Amino acid sequence: MMATPADVSVIGLTIREFARQPVADQARLKAQLEALAAIAIQSVGAADRVVLEAPEGLVVTVLGSPEDALQVAERAQAGAADLPLCIGVNHGPVKLGSDPGGGQSLIGDGIVGAVTLSNLATRGRLLISRSFREALAAFAPHRASDFSSVGVVTDDNVRTHELFTLDPAARVARKRRLMIIGALAVTVAVGAGVAARVMRSSAKRPAIIGFQIAPQGDIFVDGELKGTSPPLTRLEVPPGVHTIEVRSAGYPPLRLEMSLKPAEEIKVTHEFAAKKTEKKARKDSKGERFIDDVRRRLGL
Repeated sequence: MMATPADVSVIGLTIREFARQPVADQARLKAQLEALAAIAIQSVGAADRVVLEAPEGLVVTVLGSPEDALQVAERAQAGAADLPLCIGVNHGPVKLGSDPGGGQSLIGDGIVGAVTLSNLATRGRLLISRSFREALAAFAPHRASDFSSVGVVTDDNVRTHELFTLDPAARVARKRRLMIIGALAVTVAVGAGVAARVMRSSAKRPAIIGFQIAPQGDIFVDGELKGTSPPLTRLEVPPGVHTIEVRSAGYPPLRLEMSLKPAEEIKVTHEFAAKKTEKKARKDSKGERFIDDVRRRLGL
């Protein structure tokens, strides 16, 4: 049975030219996007969000206010760094339906519209639909007024979309907001790991790298083995550019390029992916919890 649709806010996060990348680069980019999304959605309660896989990225469905969805999109935009991320935000109908594998997932024009907008956006740009702008205006008129129309386009399915993007006059205010949101910038999502930097005042001290690795990995700095973490949790290195690798037999390595300043401290957190069968079982269980929660929220 198909559920009755409900209008919600949907964020499309698309990696530009993802399909053209080698398989290894696709895995790296997808892991980087998943780490970024995990940070961006922290401002929204777990019961008010659903993260779905998309062919070239992710889709985040926000069941709360449109302003919450805009904050998620802006956090993703602020933290994208070298990730070729395109973002589209839509507001429209979403419902439970059957996926090609026979399970249940979320479907609807709300999701299709968000993905379409993200495919139309250029790298680093945030586009919103008219329906999202109108929904945003009902909750936060001051935020809706930041966006102005950039025209109407027709997609491959002959559907028209009026696109809105940040008004040039609102850029200064937006930069101030992103500086506040920019706590995200302190946490840099790289690969499947997260690096958090803390600056210290002394220019004479070495840089310090902390490690939190699960279950265990060999630490290489500039190609030289420094130990295994755990038990290694802290390592001093000279300031400058370094290549950090964390290796574990049977898994793709985590490789980070870092430019460290004197007395700077950075923490590298990484968990090597579980075996495919274990990962799928956990994913299926998590997906079932999401579906159950959405059913409850939609009154099913």
